[in-house]
Amino acid sequence: MSDSPIERTAGHRHAPPRLARPSVRRALHDPLEDAGALHGHGPMRRGIAEFLRLPLVMTAAFVAAAVGVSVLDRVTSGSGPVRGVVAQIVPGDAADAVIQAVATSLLTVTSITFSVLLVAVQQTASSLTAVIFDQFLRRVANQAYFGFFVGVTAFAFVALGLARTKPPPVYAAALTLLLTLAALVALLMLIHATIDQMRPQTVVRSIQDLALQARERELRLIGRTRVRADHPDAPSRRIAARDSGYVTQVDVEALGRLAERIGQDAEVIVEGSLGDYIVYGDPIVRLAGVEPDDRGFDDEALAAFRLDDVRNVRIESGYAIDQLENIAWATATSASQSPNTAAIAIRGLRDIAGRFLVAGERDRSGRAKDSRTLPVVYLDGAVDRVLGALAGLLVGAAEARQAQTCAELLRAFAGLAPRLRSDEDREAFDSSLDSALPAIIQHAELPILGRALTHLERVLDESGLPVQRLTEVHRLLDLAQERLMPKASDEPEAAHPTGDGS
Repeated sequence: MSDSPIERTAGHRHAPPRLARPSVRRALHDPLEDAGALHGHGPMRRGIAEFLRLPLVMTAAFVAAAVGVSVLDRVTSGSGPVRGVVAQIVPGDAADAVIQAVATSLLTVTSITFSVLLVAVQQTASSLTAVIFDQFLRRVANQAYFGFFVGVTAFAFVALGLARTKPPPVYAAALTLLLTLAALVALLMLIHATIDQMRPQTVVRSIQDLALQARERELRLIGRTRVRADHPDAPSRRIAARDSGYVTQVDVEALGRLAERIGQDAEVIVEGSLGDYIVYGDPIVRLAGVEPDDRGFDDEALAAFRLDDVRNVRIESGYAIDQLENIAWATATSASQSPNTAAIAIRGLRDIAGRFLVAGERDRSGRAKDSRTLPVVYLDGAVDRVLGALAGLLVGAAEARQAQTCAELLRAFAGLAPRLRSDEDREAFDSSLDSALPAIIQHAELPILGRALTHLERVLDESGLPVQRLTEVHRLLDLAQERLMPKASDEPEAAHPTGDGS
């Protein structure tokens, strides 16, 4: 497997090729230049990288095969034994008609099938968010299916265009017939694969797998950097971005070389981490050990970052976390959706967070190929992002009054509490849960919610985490139930029933 863009740093001191184009040089210094001039990939390059490469290669291979078979029909125009056997499958006088019928039929079937499948994908995306489109495009199997159907259709039309009456295209007709049979089988497989990909369980599992792969790459980057600045009081220059987009690459090797050239005590503090959206003028990197008005290192520091309009789920795990949060939010904040789908996404978030906690983050992972720590400060915060997503979903679930979704989220917090290993993780956990506690009393205390609260209280107490405010929430729900209130926050008096109405 080739290294990710995070790791492809050897031999690239500044990425000068991107700076060499006149449009790029103008965009670095003129705020009115094209907003996408500094982006690493244009729409066409992105389309080829995401989806088009394999279908185009397969189509070209089928076209080359059609030309080769047509040449074979020309050079073997006699009545050899092989040609005689092939002529038994497709007689010479019917060969041209067979190719013509197959070509038109394949074009019709391919057009209709693709249209119906895309409608199915769009319908699923309306409930599971646009992540469906991203997954559908990136799946290699889908690319192969599309490339096969387009390639077979192109094969038939090229063979038809090159066919001659004398000699008849018996080889081309026979191969076209065999490819048509294969296309019918592939059609069944494509239909099943598409339907299977639309299942919430399959969608979430795919996102989890991509998140873990991206996390492995991120940890290699994190292992080379520092968690905090060694010289926080040193003079520094904050460099603003000269483009807008998501950060899709941070070349820490180039930033490390830059810091070493600036001075012995110099450091580079990354303020635009992978997945962050940076707007023109936002700070993206800070050079400690450089005077605030020294612009001599700006271009080189900015060259270590790559921005794009589209995030890459294979490079930064935060995108996968956001995708799962969006799925859970879309299905947990509206009564017209199924809470089962939200529960699947929440369990996916819990699984990712638990694995991230075990794999380490603030301990600066040992997965880096080079153990030497660079003078670069990089704060990742993937665990904080998952905890924040769970807290946000607790608030969102209150809108639809989905007590079962709220219970699933509380079980997620309970499952993560014993795995917290550092004070920073424990503080982030406590802050996230505490901020969402008011949303819990928006629900009626169904048995499933009561059991989840009791379980979370016990786990927090065993883990040495603050439990008082959660106990207060549980008490308020109990009091609301005693007063036959639908939920604790229906009335101010029910929210804090102290007896005197205060």
